[in-house]
Amino acid sequence: MDGTRDTGFPDGASVEALGSPLARRAEVHESLPSTQERARELALAGAGHGTAVLARVQTGGRGRLGRYWASPPGGLWMSLVLRPGLAPGAAHRITPAAAVAGAKALWELGVEARIKWPNDLLVGGRKVCGILAETVAAGGEGLCAVLGIGLNANLDPEQTGSAAATTLRRELGRDVDLLQLLGLLLGCLEVELGRVGGEFRAVLEDWRALECTLGRRVRVRRLGGVLEGTAVDLGPEGALLVRTSSGTVEVFEGEVERLQGEFL
Repeated sequence: MDGTRDTGFPDGASVEALGSPLARRAEVHESLPSTQERARELALAGAGHGTAVLARVQTGGRGRLGRYWASPPGGLWMSLVLRPGLAPGAAHRITPAAAVAGAKALWELGVEARIKWPNDLLVGGRKVCGILAETVAAGGEGLCAVLGIGLNANLDPEQTGSAAATTLRRELGRDVDLLQLLGLLLGCLEVELGRVGGEFRAVLEDWRALECTLGRRVRVRRLGGVLEGTAVDLGPEGALLVRTSSGTVEVFEGEVERLQGEFL
């Protein structure tokens, strides 16, 4: 297959025509340093809920902790401005809700994705999608956040720059229509983000059904040090509960790695 072909890469009008409240206004770029940074700029300038930024190529895509994320043609690189009418303290709920949405969308495609806490989707232990939710001090009342999603779609695995990554092309044996994929993903996101307020417990139940982290010995690298123990559950607000030799610790941020084997 041609490693640069991106089937159905949408334009702004096509994205808006999907009718999703999460993409009422869409900016689609041939190339950007980062959709996340552009969406943040728009949020700070007053962009409303449902502003979407997509790029065919990102030259400076990043994940958590500022890590570089390879974003060549063929992937779905997107950031959304969210003003969901929630208190700022609910910001940490966005990541697990988005992870559930992404996993459900991939299962509908026939890809058995699993959630690795806090923000990765894996297939057979290999990363296919990363999620990055960040709050924005954009003024006004309530929470404002930018949700970034990077999905390895119509790529060969070697184009990702990581031996620990996979792609939809590899898993399905074919390319997917990116506009249809976007519509499916936006639909799932609309449902799950709509449950963040009053139905977050149900979101967490779905997260547990789709995860590949719990019950495993893990190492968590976070600000302030490294924690080792067994991932036993999620707390009521989505924190990872890690049982250590000195007790159970509630972890809201950090990078998780399995001490033995892979996340499957």
